[in-house]
Amino acid sequence: MSRLKKLFINVVAIMLALVCMFGLTACGEDIEEVDISIVMYDFEDEEMKNYTFEIELYRHLAPKTVDAISSYLKAGYYNDTVFYKMSNYRNQFMIGDLKYDGRAENEGFYLNDKKPNIQGEFKYGGTTGSNLKNQKGSIGLWRTWAAQDSSFNQGSTGMNTGSATWFIPSYTMSSYNDYFCVFGQYDVNDSDNIEMFDALTKIFTDVNYETYVIYYTGDYGTNGDGLTFHCVKGKLEDFDKDRFDDLFETKENSSEYVCYNPYEIQVPINSDGEIAAKIIGAKVK
Repeated sequence: MSRLKKLFINVVAIMLALVCMFGLTACGEDIEEVDISIVMYDFEDEEMKNYTFEIELYRHLAPKTVDAISSYLKAGYYNDTVFYKMSNYRNQFMIGDLKYDGRAENEGFYLNDKKPNIQGEFKYGGTTGSNLKNQKGSIGLWRTWAAQDSSFNQGSTGMNTGSATWFIPSYTMSSYNDYFCVFGQYDVNDSDNIEMFDALTKIFTDVNYETYVIYYTGDYGTNGDGLTFHCVKGKLEDFDKDRFDDLFETKENSSEYVCYNPYEIQVPINSDGEIAAKIIGAKVK
């Protein structure tokens, strides 16, 4: 009887081990590990320093989003994209849509290539498996608050306007929960991540940045192709809308919900006028 009992226990243990092994394998296949190489200026040592940002992408929670983001990472889409903050969204870092090449036009800034919109993979976008919390440690897909077409209708059409730009919360933002896709996370206790995040936070808290106003002129056209991007140094409160005959603004009932109206951003700049925080590469493991 004792032998049978031991045999039974061993069989159960083996079965549990196999279940765990296959479960981890299946889960592992849906989690992509990525090392993001970031360069930032250290204002105390007065030199550029390299950092590694280790993140995980969760395909089992947001397959369409992760497939797109992963392909963009592998293609180098995020290389040379600039970290910035938006004045109205100070508790998050933005990355992915803004680049810099030193040209005099638009203060040297220009937009990254526009990628196709992705169906909103979060509760109010119709997906229940991707509702990770919007807090420090999360990485989400930024979207507008209204449809990106000439109607600018609010509601469900605005849920599917995310394409490639990330927002990285520095604090808990519970109002975003169920309304934005958190497609990845990073270990807030990892030493490399701590070093990178502390350095990035310090750049902004020490006011080592320049303020710019981004605005558009022209007609919306088809999917925004009639708009011309502009970026000028200064603050939104000093921006003179009246001097533009073709300044683009959305309809009155949706003007605060889309990104095409004039808005203010902060970008870290070093003492030589160079970008002080940007992605230089990524490796999808």
